[in-house]
Amino acid sequence: MIEAAPPLAELSLVLQETGLVRSLAIACGDLADGFAAPPASQRRMAAHHRAWAGVREIDRQVSALRWRRLAPAALVRKAQRAIDRADVMIGALLPV
Repeated sequence: MIEAAPPLAELSLVLQETGLVRSLAIACGDLADGFAAPPASQRRMAAHHRAWAGVREIDRQVSALRWRRLAPAALVRKAQRAIDRADVMIGALLPV
């Protein structure tokens, strides 16, 4: 998730909108809360699920930017790749 911060921050600067960075910060907090909880606990699973859902929402927002062409394509692709990696990594923490 930390790798996603620079491209999302750059994208936010271009758009002059801080919602993406705010959403990423909340998802990072949820992820940290999950790791602070006991292994295999309901609290850990719920926190990691919230983090995953937050990253999925960011992914949808970045995809919408791509389709509406509101930011440079290269920057949107860079942010999309970083968010996709975070999505996969957090998804691996969730029970099957």
